[in-house]
Amino acid sequence: MAGERIFTRDFTLDTIISFCCSLNYFTLLINITGFASLEFGADPAAGGTAAGIYVIGGLISRVLIGKYVELIGRKKLLIAGLALALVMSASYFLVTSMLMLYAVRFVHGMAYGLSSTCTSDIVAKLVPPGRRGEGLGYFFLSITFACAIGPLLGMTLGASEDYDAVFTVGLVMYTIALLLALAIRVPEETLTEEQAAEARSFRPSSLFQRSALPLAMTVMVFYFAYSGVLSFISDYAEEIGMVEAATYFYLAVAAGTLVSRIYAGRIYDAKGPNAVMLPAYLGFMVGMAIFATTSSAALFLASGFVIGIGVSIVFSICQSIVVSKSPPRRYGVTTSTFSALNDLGTGVGPTVLGVLITAVGYRYMYLTCVFVAFVSLLMYWFIHGRRYGGMPGREIRQESD
Repeated sequence: MAGERIFTRDFTLDTIISFCCSLNYFTLLINITGFASLEFGADPAAGGTAAGIYVIGGLISRVLIGKYVELIGRKKLLIAGLALALVMSASYFLVTSMLMLYAVRFVHGMAYGLSSTCTSDIVAKLVPPGRRGEGLGYFFLSITFACAIGPLLGMTLGASEDYDAVFTVGLVMYTIALLLALAIRVPEETLTEEQAAEARSFRPSSLFQRSALPLAMTVMVFYFAYSGVLSFISDYAEEIGMVEAATYFYLAVAAGTLVSRIYAGRIYDAKGPNAVMLPAYLGFMVGMAIFATTSSAALFLASGFVIGIGVSIVFSICQSIVVSKSPPRRYGVTTSTFSALNDLGTGVGPTVLGVLITAVGYRYMYLTCVFVAFVSLLMYWFIHGRRYGGMPGREIRQESD
């Protein structure tokens, strides 16, 4: 197994494409509410809608378009998604109203959802099955580095209210991604007439991969808890006097993610998911508890490091499991199912947790997120960990459609 190559030419190109898309996502995420407020006098609710409607667009595209990945072709859809994202990146310069901003954000989210579904599907085909956990871990470092660089770049540009520069980042990133997509060589599926007819239909089985749903819902609950950090860290840091430390928080998260992805995939492939998932859940809950209660900048950043380890392992290992259980011709539907439910947790979480903040405050909201993460742990245990947690990742086999 160790002799099977992960870092091929096309794996590297796909990873860079993913990085470019994710960097633009995080750079924009930091700034879109500020842009809406400065240009159109939008209140926080309207600015939040401009941020959240992007996720909704991505969710819809994953569900409706993911099933066409094998039917139309991975490379064709990747190029289409990147081209549309490039057009939408240019459209920000032309926005003249909040309604137009909502429309651009929604379509941009759809383009991002399509592009990211394709890159995840492509890498699932490129990575050797016996090293899938390790390979996907390396691939998702593209998002890790984007998560570290994007917010810093976004905050730097946003501090001077240079939103034209923010939008230019998107133009540059998607231009690079599109050029690389034209050069990538992608394995494609040959479907039978029956399989093609199923892909064209709109039955639930054509939109979702059944074997992926249980663990996808587990990650949805987990990301519901994590969304509290993603959405409210700036306001929380201001309330507890950690504004300067918060600037480096995502670097700490990225460092934790980097460390975990160096070893977690290999352990999963060799010893099974429980060897990494149970410590990851425990670390995430401890990190969230520290995050919710600390008054120390050092502990604040340490919590980010531990949270980063937990988030990266839970996401990448669960995705490795659901891909391994899926027939190769259903990889597109599988990754779209998994990512769509992840988006749902990330999108719904801030709304529900925002209401909770008004009732109990930030600290108790984050402590509640510890309990939500524990619920996700129980789901993982009863869905997969109790029976299959000791099975090496390389031995997981596909289930029936």
